[in-house]
Amino acid sequence: MANYDSENDYRALSQWLSGRLENWRNHRDNNYLDQWDEYYRLWRGMWTTEDQNRRSEKSKIITPALQQAVEASVAELEEATFGRGKWFDIQDDMLDQNKQDVEYIRNLLQEDLEGAGCKDALCEVFLNGAVYGTGIAKIITEEKIERRPVEVPVEGTLTTARQIEDYVSVDVKVEAVSPKEFIIDPSANTINEALGVAHEVYKPRYVLSEGMDKGIYREVDISADTDVVQVGYDPEYIQKDASDQIKICEYWGKVPRKFLNSKVDTDDFEYDEDELVEAVVTLANDSHILRAEENPFMMVDRPFVSYQHDIVPNKFWGRGVCEKGYNPQKALDAEMRARIDSLALTTTPMVAADATRLPRGIKLEVRPGKTILTNGDPRQAIMPLTLGQTDQHTYNQVASLQNMIQMGTGSADMGVPDRATSSGMSMIQSASIKRQKRTLMNFQNTFLIPMINKSMWRKIQFDVDRYPVTDYKFVPYSTMGIMAKELEMQQMVQMLQSIPKDSPAFNVLLLAIFQNSSIHNRDQVVQSLMQGFQPNPEQQQMQQMAQELQIQQLQADIQKTLAEAQEEQAKAMKHQADAGSSQPQNELDVQERIMGLQKKMMELEKMKADIEKQYSETARNIPEIEHLQSETALNYANAARRPN
Repeated sequence: MANYDSENDYRALSQWLSGRLENWRNHRDNNYLDQWDEYYRLWRGMWTTEDQNRRSEKSKIITPALQQAVEASVAELEEATFGRGKWFDIQDDMLDQNKQDVEYIRNLLQEDLEGAGCKDALCEVFLNGAVYGTGIAKIITEEKIERRPVEVPVEGTLTTARQIEDYVSVDVKVEAVSPKEFIIDPSANTINEALGVAHEVYKPRYVLSEGMDKGIYREVDISADTDVVQVGYDPEYIQKDASDQIKICEYWGKVPRKFLNSKVDTDDFEYDEDELVEAVVTLANDSHILRAEENPFMMVDRPFVSYQHDIVPNKFWGRGVCEKGYNPQKALDAEMRARIDSLALTTTPMVAADATRLPRGIKLEVRPGKTILTNGDPRQAIMPLTLGQTDQHTYNQVASLQNMIQMGTGSADMGVPDRATSSGMSMIQSASIKRQKRTLMNFQNTFLIPMINKSMWRKIQFDVDRYPVTDYKFVPYSTMGIMAKELEMQQMVQMLQSIPKDSPAFNVLLLAIFQNSSIHNRDQVVQSLMQGFQPNPEQQQMQQMAQELQIQQLQADIQKTLAEAQEEQAKAMKHQADAGSSQPQNELDVQERIMGLQKKMMELEKMKADIEKQYSETARNIPEIEHLQSETALNYANAARRPN
């Protein structure tokens, strides 16, 4: 039989925590739980009697407009966060000359987080934030034994044998926490500001037994007839068997240091006298202390992060998509249910009958082939009963209510206005994108960066072999969602049509279009374009050789023309000396020939100067083109890192 610890151990700590947790839980339930339950039902499409608008209402339909708004908002946030593969970055020290080490750490951390299922957990956090208004996650550090095949040399031989080797692996996981399972000090607006926070879940009893065997939990005898406390509305939580289910409440926050001593038998506490320390306390069924110790993390931080889908000032709990679209959704459901009830009365055939003229015991039904017996003339005994027609204008009211849901939630997947032009659609999409960016920026600043920081701290503390101790700064990749990409692609294509193909801006804009696209071979296309922008060395060398030959030919022509001019001038001077001044006409002819040769020489000099200038400009443009390409690649990398 197990040797259980005394039931009086940690009684002071249990009393100090239980009272506060109960007050915090009551504050949350009284102010938010009923609303969260209704938001959950509207998102799931689950009808209850509480959703009935009037006693005579028969229809139970819940229209999917709000469901569509939630899914569209979550999909946009997921695409904006994970759309480009790399969803966070690490900034290195400016004085560090080796930038490859931080790139290695970034790739290693992303690989470890994705291998531990971080992406799936963040998608669930997005969904909780859209439905309940607040997304919460818990960072869990686990140490487990894994196995891998290795080559081991055989002693005395030159051969090796394959064996299985056990090694210790440290996993940092992210677990999505439902707001119905999270308790926080109501006087605080953030997790770090609160006196403490707690995570309440139900676990099978064997989990406690394994934790006790490993030394994680104290050995405590928990009876099987313990009352089970419900955690919000969920049909699966009803009628839990307490013999197999244990409620675990994990508290992270400040507690009096003296209460961490298991033998303290008093619950007296004074803020002025007693010291508060960061600790972790695990309770079973709100009464049994399973673990009580100071915070084991080197940064003494709490392993929880949260964000508000839409900020509510001075409140921890935010506003989600369901809350923003709640009123038009309820009006839309009431309109649709009234219409369906009206259709049931106006389309189903009904008859009115004289009961005195019907045979005794007849079952009056209206169906094809049915024979109705009457005592006397059937035209006087029965008659069709009609209640008018359903109003056709309700269709317009339904469309208006759908547009109201779009206005309230900012969902771009909702109905499109009739006769909408391309510019009008662009304005509608731009407004929706701006609203999504607000949520994305809030998520990145309050959730993503603290989560990456805490995950890195866990890796540095517990996985010392793979993660060096360095001061890192994390920056999320703020990418655009699908709607923003499509809108920007349209604008860039329109600009591309107005730019000449021989313009340098044409290639830059073409490269930006492919970098912003979502095609599967985008990287190969971008790389091919970058290579195409670079000058061909062989072609460039051949062009230089042709220009050099042309310059040499022009120089030879200039020298030849200069020699001819000098020869003509010498002949003219000799002829003038021999003939004297009797032949002025011949002298004029010679001067004209000399001037023509000089003009031709000047033209050749000008052609040479133009070719040399063109040659020098070509040689100067080569490094400028390379510099422009490198600056373009750097600008797009920086733009991808900066938040939108």
